[in-house]
Amino acid sequence: MTGRLDDSSATLEVTGLEIAERGRSFDLVVELLAHGERWRVRLPRDNSDSALFDGSPPPHLVRHIASLTRAQLFDWWHTKGHERQSAKLGERLT
Repeated sequence: MTGRLDDSSATLEVTGLEIAERGRSFDLVVELLAHGERWRVRLPRDNSDSALFDGSPPPHLVRHIASLTRAQLFDWWHTKGHERQSAKLGERLT
């Protein structure tokens, strides 16, 4: 998940990724660079993704969650300026 992510109108560089537990679910906390700005984005996950922590998750599950996370990051980037729900997920660091 770390490294450069591109779509047709933006490049996001993921510089950090951590897991924050929330009871039976968790958040993916992603730090990234975009257009010279540093951001921290918190993406909530429900317990259906908790199989990631079973010690040896199936590769298809890991790919699915990585793909979903990528889509959510770009959705957040493109909507954070005009959707309140998206804006609450991100925090500009610099």
